[in-house]
Amino acid sequence: MRKTTFAAVAAGALILAGIAGWVTSNSSSLEAEASTAIEAQIDTFSMMASTKDLPTGEFQDFSFVFSAPVAEGRSSLAP
Repeated sequence: MRKTTFAAVAAGALILAGIAGWVTSNSSSLEAEASTAIEAQIDTFSMMASTKDLPTGEFQDFSFVFSAPVAEGRSSLAP
C-alpha cells in the first residue's frame, strides 16, 4: 500500500510539472525576425545555360523488337 501511494504521488507530481511547463512555455508569443532585404538571387536560366558535360540519358525503344502474342486458336496475326 505504501509503494502504491508513493507511485501515485510521484506520477501526479510529474503530470503537474509537465502541465505547468507546457503552460508557461506557450504563454509568451514568439516573434520571428525576418529580413526584408533580399540577400542573394539565384539566376536559374544562366545556371541551366552554362552547364557543361552533363550525363545524357539514353532511350532505347524495344516496341519493334518483340511482336504481339498470338491469340489461342490462331496460327497467324491476320484476322
